[in-house]
Amino acid sequence: MPRPRVVFLGTGGALNPERYQASILVQAAGTTFLLDVGGGLGVVRRLLACEVDPLGVRHVVLSHRHLDHVGGLEPLLMYMFYAAYRTEAPPPPVSVHALPGSAAAIRAALAAADSSADRVFGERLAWRTPAPGAVTAVDGGATLTLVPVDHLPPGGEAGAGVISADGVRIVYSGDTRPCDALIDAARGADLLIHEVGGTDARAELLHRVGHSTAADAGRAAARAGVRALAMFHTPAPVWVAPGDLLAEARRHAPGVEVFLSEDGMVWPV
Repeated sequence: MPRPRVVFLGTGGALNPERYQASILVQAAGTTFLLDVGGGLGVVRRLLACEVDPLGVRHVVLSHRHLDHVGGLEPLLMYMFYAAYRTEAPPPPVSVHALPGSAAAIRAALAAADSSADRVFGERLAWRTPAPGAVTAVDGGATLTLVPVDHLPPGGEAGAGVISADGVRIVYSGDTRPCDALIDAARGADLLIHEVGGTDARAELLHRVGHSTAADAGRAAARAGVRALAMFHTPAPVWVAPGDLLAEARRHAPGVEVFLSEDGMVWPV
């Protein structure tokens, strides 16, 4: 059985003009997950650039309501619909997974914008809103678990995603402050994909706006005992040098493979 493959489509923070916004592809157990969808049509551009057919996406995991993570949902689904329409085929079945509070907010925003995906997909688009911590079985024996994390707005049900497939566990933090629930969910994981907004020099500001430092990510990886830590959602270099992020995280995560994800990077290498 081939091991899961992770493609970092977009790895930049909301205000990083040098990278695409947050979206990560996981191919595992014969199916395809998207962990967040960036902020617009960029997710489609990145899929095509990485030679991945958008029509192959079966599961979209939305970590929270902020537009740099969910703004690409409507463009992605409409691209998929029209690509299928050109061949006179129905759109493929797609499941969108989010914690209930996040799903309600995202769907309200889409309705306010008069989005079309729900209408054109019909029953082929399913919104899945599992209870926090519930293990959901998906295709090919893979499972998905959504775990509440600490982001804004308070009580907004931001969630980390845990994918288990083919004997490998991949944990995606979404956006979060340091959070014990995330560490518990990541214990023994093969890969922890953790957001970083800067270094501990700006910890007060980053925590105030719901984000983590590179040191926070390193500490989380060390406490959870993960095999590898990928940092994503990074700020532009004008705010912090990438080498400083790596050095800080590595100081706090001895024995963990630590790397800074880049747009287009594939794991395992």
